[in-house]
Amino acid sequence: MAKHNPFFPEDFDSDLTDTDKFAKEHNQEHLLSTVEDYYSDADVEFHEEEDGRVWIVPTKYESLIDMYIRGKQPEGRCAEHQLYLRSTRIGLGDKYPGANWLSHYWYDRNLKIFVNLTRITDSSEDRILLIIGAGHVYLVQHFLEASGDYNLESPLKYLKTEDSN
Repeated sequence: MAKHNPFFPEDFDSDLTDTDKFAKEHNQEHLLSTVEDYYSDADVEFHEEEDGRVWIVPTKYESLIDMYIRGKQPEGRCAEHQLYLRSTRIGLGDKYPGANWLSHYWYDRNLKIFVNLTRITDSSEDRILLIIGAGHVYLVQHFLEASGDYNLESPLKYLKTEDSN
């Protein structure tokens, strides 16, 4: 007989339900984020293939440094995290597919990134340069700051745009 876990009720919805399918079946599609939502501040066009793959095509040239700077602005990271939080509302009654996905996949993944950073830190004098996808920045930064063990410094002040050269 399995021992009861006091942190989860016996009827805990541990299935990571397909949020897209659930939202479509229960008229909650407005809570789903689209690829366009994540690129609202970029000069891009979207082209969808017959198989559903979406290609993101720049409409004007942007240097890699300029793209990096644009992608790391704090207000953009907060807005992107809000898109993730919006998906947590997908569900009905005792079904929480959106919250399950966010907590069991996205938060879990970012907590492991944080833990891996703590495992490679040998001294308070260590410096770490983390190059990571923009979607991870908000949570990993929050975990590092909240731990009280790290002093974070934005790389943005070290980067020069083509306009400033």
